[in-house]
Amino acid sequence: MALTDDRATCARLAAGDQSALSQLYGQYRRAVYARAYLEVESRPDAEEVLQDAFVLLWKKRRKVNLVGGSVLPWLLASARYLGSNKRRHSARRSALPLEERPVGALDPEQIVARRDLDELVREAIARLDPIDRAIVQLCLVDGLSYKEAAVRLRTTHAAVRNRLSRARFAVRADLSARMNEEG
Repeated sequence: MALTDDRATCARLAAGDQSALSQLYGQYRRAVYARAYLEVESRPDAEEVLQDAFVLLWKKRRKVNLVGGSVLPWLLASARYLGSNKRRHSARRSALPLEERPVGALDPEQIVARRDLDELVREAIARLDPIDRAIVQLCLVDGLSYKEAAVRLRTTHAAVRNRLSRARFAVRADLSARMNEEG
């Protein structure tokens, strides 16, 4: 694929012209998707990396370095790094240890107790501030790093870390209080 001159389009992009982003997306989506797929080897993950690469292009539109007048090398490098991060993240999640006993080995009383505890945890999380709920969702449920959650929430790594620590403490305290009431 021959590199095209994207200087004029990138100048419009830097000025905040969303149609320039659409133009670049139409022009380079296949190449960026192909690069993403090489990294993650999964269609849904490659599509996510493709979207993330163009979101990153939009966010960094004023700082993008063109190579030979083309934004494609920047997009391909971004897709490579985003895909690599996604692959590592997926590998970490799949490497989490399984429970020692399969769920089928639990007796009905244990299953009911676990469901009750799950419900209490959901209720405790629901009582958190909206930002804390979002941080819990992103970090503990979706498995994002503090840095990734901070980017999504437009805050700092330290703020996410501290708020998540306080949210965990609040949920534990809430659970303890609820269990003492019932016990």
